[in-house]
Amino acid sequence: MNPESPTIPLEHPAGPLTGYRVLDFADQKGQLCARILGELGADVIKVEPPRDGDPTRQNGPFFKGEAGPDTSLFWWTMNAGKRSVSLQLKLEAGRDILRRLIAVSDIVIETNMPGDAAPLGLDYESVSAANPSAILVSITNFGQAGPYAKWQATDIIGQAMGGLMHLNGDDEHGPVRVTAPQAYAQVNFQAAVGAMVALYARGVNDGIGQHVDVSMQEAVANAMDNNQQMWDIRRINASGPGLHRNANGVKGPRYLFETADGWLVALQTGGLIGASANLTIDWLAEAGEARGLDSPEWRARLTSPQPLPPDDVRFVEETLAAFLRTRKKEALVEEAQRRGAGWAPVFSPREIVDSKHLAARDYWIRVIHEDIGESFIYPGAPFKLSETPWKQRGRAPHIGEHNIQVYGSLLGLDQAELRRLKLKMVV
Repeated sequence: MNPESPTIPLEHPAGPLTGYRVLDFADQKGQLCARILGELGADVIKVEPPRDGDPTRQNGPFFKGEAGPDTSLFWWTMNAGKRSVSLQLKLEAGRDILRRLIAVSDIVIETNMPGDAAPLGLDYESVSAANPSAILVSITNFGQAGPYAKWQATDIIGQAMGGLMHLNGDDEHGPVRVTAPQAYAQVNFQAAVGAMVALYARGVNDGIGQHVDVSMQEAVANAMDNNQQMWDIRRINASGPGLHRNANGVKGPRYLFETADGWLVALQTGGLIGASANLTIDWLAEAGEARGLDSPEWRARLTSPQPLPPDDVRFVEETLAAFLRTRKKEALVEEAQRRGAGWAPVFSPREIVDSKHLAARDYWIRVIHEDIGESFIYPGAPFKLSETPWKQRGRAPHIGEHNIQVYGSLLGLDQAELRRLKLKMVV
């Protein structure tokens, strides 16, 4: 491999952000934001400490179970398609190079605790002094100000204090966390939107940049749909409904049912309750498992807008549950959709990868890791743009893989200067 011209990132001349440059100083809270901008065409330079690199390189799980700076699947996922340079910001010589990098960049992303960015030269005053056009995106747990600004937090705390955990779980188990890091995902996507809005605003603000302050707690709270307003309007605190649907803050009919090979979602108890109940009743009757629900009396009650007594609701749910428990979910869903009922399978991660629908839309992308002679399936575009497409830019970089390319070609440092800086652990 030629160190002056590494194989990543792949070129993306058609991207909507092609021509812009992003400096990524983020920890695990903010690395996805920069990756998103890179997949839209921006040149993303991940800046990490010399020798050991970014601490998230130690986040498991690891390829083949072997821990190392280049085997973290978390690192691969969050940093795919970026360039990497090593730089020690605790040294004045490193901060001098930082100012030169900022001068030729458009967006800077950092995730330091409020107040901790200034000594590193990553506060807005320092960034703006180095480049008045630069946009600083600060991704923090609770924002730059407020009584919680200095609180430590991880994704689970963001889910808890943003309200997401309250909407999950059930009465028996209480609030539960969504396993995937949803707080991190929300704050990264909203940070990416904020960065792009600021980039647009720069064009109508005489080319002057600005500070984008993004709070993980607020990002999660913003994703809670109308649940905050539910209290203002109806004095209801929506909470985890378990197997039942949360309908406008009120526990509604059951919609999650176990099948012979997993689970499926069947709204309105599979359509057995509501105006279209006869569609599912006919299906149960054809299978000989209606348990009397196909009688004129039951049909009239199930299609009526009048709510059923709790014992009747329980009987209806048990009838459908018994029918579903002996059959496979995808066959059930296919037949339900054919009959006009809104059912869907609950997919596991393996089933999502194997989804024929996602395959038909070319969602999954195969990424070549030429450094280890392997290729892997990665998630594809979060949205499809017809004229300025998203593009996966290749594997995640090694520590300082692009030092010569960036410091030499971009900043004009010669080989002797780079060797000197390396000996002093500046790069």
